[in-house]
Amino acid sequence: MRRFCCWSLVALFAVSGCEYFQKKELVYVTASLLNLRDKPSTRSNIIGRLKRGHELEVVQRGETWLEVKASEKYQGWVHGNYVGDSEAVRAALQKELKRRKSGQRRVFSRSRTTPQKRTGSKGFSIDGMLVGFPEDLEIEVLDPIEGQPRSMGGTPKGRIVVEFWGDPKDLTRAEIMVSVVDVPDADLAESATLAAGFIRNAVPTWKRDGAWMVDKLKELASKDVGTGNIQSREKTVRFEFIKPLGSVRITVEKAG
Repeated sequence: MRRFCCWSLVALFAVSGCEYFQKKELVYVTASLLNLRDKPSTRSNIIGRLKRGHELEVVQRGETWLEVKASEKYQGWVHGNYVGDSEAVRAALQKELKRRKSGQRRVFSRSRTTPQKRTGSKGFSIDGMLVGFPEDLEIEVLDPIEGQPRSMGGTPKGRIVVEFWGDPKDLTRAEIMVSVVDVPDADLAESATLAAGFIRNAVPTWKRDGAWMVDKLKELASKDVGTGNIQSREKTVRFEFIKPLGSVRITVEKAG
């Protein structure tokens, strides 16, 4: 009887151990913005909005929908067409950046007739956010998402990608993604200087420089899931390392 109990415990531990050490299935958001819903239907309630590159743990799969854990607090359903592996995330981003060859391409016209000015504490415009950026950086007007205008552009090698949401003269959000992984030091320093200027254009009182930004970007990448933020009276600045892209995304939004 004792031997039977011992073998039963061993078998139970083995099964539990297999479940405990079972590798989690992870997917990433490939769309620029993806709704997290409480049920597997486009008519169900939206409980969160996920950005490109967000890591999701698959709980269960349906025919077209996946139940996923987006964080410790949020679990819901996403459509399977808008998630994939790391390669799918990179491909989706490149597809959006290469839309420039389309005959229906719409390009945002940056100001050329008046000197560019930073956005200041309250203003928040595309022109203001791009002070100090190369003049040949083209910003393409993309299709709106849920009625919100958006624009996007990137450097030729894709090491810098900028994205803007809202009215070009009164933005709700501005983002810059900086490639960090496997990037030569000289290129990273150049990108970091632009990223620091991007923040300073929105928050003029912020005094950090490119050297500080290089260290910050490397720190976030080393943590693999690094995050951070800067808070001012008018703006909130968030940092997030995007694993499948090997990049750090810096988001600037109006505070509150």
